[in-house]
Amino acid sequence: MKHLKYSVIITILMISCTSIHNKNIVEKNNPITAINDTIRDKYDALNDFFDTKIKDYSKKIMVMSSKINTDMTLRMIRINQIVSTDSITKTGVKEDKTFYKEDEWEKAKKKYSKKTIGEIEKATSDGGKCCWEPDDFNYKNIIFEKLRQGSTAFINKYISHPLYDCYYFSEPIYYQNKEYLIFTVAEASLFGGLGGSSYIVILKKNKAGKWVQTHVGYPDWYN
Repeated sequence: MKHLKYSVIITILMISCTSIHNKNIVEKNNPITAINDTIRDKYDALNDFFDTKIKDYSKKIMVMSSKINTDMTLRMIRINQIVSTDSITKTGVKEDKTFYKEDEWEKAKKKYSKKTIGEIEKATSDGGKCCWEPDDFNYKNIIFEKLRQGSTAFINKYISHPLYDCYYFSEPIYYQNKEYLIFTVAEASLFGGLGGSSYIVILKKNKAGKWVQTHVGYPDWYN
């Protein structure tokens, strides 16, 4: 009887270990199972927005691997130069001064930054987390570049290449109790800089589960 009891215990332990082992294999082979819904939402929002920017799916585009500093997103939210957008044309419709709320901004600051308000108000695009990877994007015709745009190495590498459209993105952040996801976007030509083309996009999930742009926010140097 004692031997039977031990055999049952050993069998249970073997089944448990096998189950855990198999789960680990699945998670390693399929990264999607290893991420939670929060991360999936963020990348779904990024891809839903990016889909609206791609006009020719046969065309290569460039995404700069380094992420824009999240403090830049917080800075532009606080500037409150925010415009509601038409969901079809994606063009600005009217200024929306009601979107920014001080208490909601403070919550976002506490969650996503360790900087003071003064430091955030002087934030630049530099200093974001590294790095964007191919698996983060649904669109696969992308060149991911780690070289700094405008550097000698970058110019030498691409001087004879077609003029790719270049994009920079920050990590999306939640706002207003996860009702919105917001991130900074910068568009540039191959040998251009960020210039005044940086802006924030504000997206909200619709009933179909798709993230749709509701607002766009501009920096204080935009006119």
